Amino acid sequence: MDLRKINSLTKYPSILTYHKLGERGKLTEELNEERGYLNDSDTIYIYEKVDGENARIIFLKNPSGEIDYLIGSREELLYAKGDRIGNPYGNISEFLKPLAEQLTANDFLQGDWALTVVYQESYGGKTKAAKNYTENKTQAYRVFDVFSLTRSELDSLLLLPSEKIAEWREHGNQPFYSELEKNKFIEANELAYAPLLHEVSGAEFPTSLENTFRYLKSFEQTRVGIDASGKSEGIIVRSAHRKQIRKIRFEDYERTFRK
Repeated sequence: MDLRKINSLTKYPSILTYHKLGERGKLTEELNEERGYLNDSDTIYIYEKVDGENARIIFLKNPSGEIDYLIGSREELLYAKGDRIGNPYGNISEFLKPLAEQLTANDFLQGDWALTVVYQESYGGKTKAAKNYTENKTQAYRVFDVFSLTRSELDSLLLLPSEKIAEWREHGNQPFYSELEKNKFIEANELAYAPLLHEVSGAEFPTSLENTFRYLKSFEQTRVGIDASGKSEGIIVRSAHRKQIRKIRFEDYERTFRK
């Protein structure tokens, strides 16, 4: 199997800011409507944006039912079961190996799938914002997305050239679990997850810079502290099927309103 293609099709796609970025990194009043929008009729789910290292565990099932797994950062594969790849970056693979082994033994691995990717933020430890979560450099994880492919879907994708796989990914074609499916997966496997902070209709969600910043401030303290509880990075706002998703970070709004 071409690991470069597996790496590409399982990378987590970039998330746009809610308001567009303008000069000097300051936000404008214009909303970012590219690739979807927060529709008035949708229920919008508000999650804490955890500040750490984006990580993924990639499970592969061959036709005979044997399970393999890979662990990756946002950009590259760091570990393959059996030490076939070894990269110590961010302590991600060493930290997530026990979780990968736990999931390999769980019932979710039955059924019609050939590839399942579990995305989590690996935070605390020696990450940049660790002080907001831990005083003792303890490391933790929070799952925030999952998707699966059947054998025919995976085989079809792997036949594509690498640039077409990247295009498929960046156009939002990864079949992420719906909010309901994701929550069932998390509960069934007893996983730690990014906390749901609020639910609101799209019509009620603020649109102006000032009102959005005011709304954001109600989630200023992190809900995922390990042995400390500092400032949150911000929030992720998303629809039930994740077709609309945006990031709203304190850093961006504080820079915009700084005099």
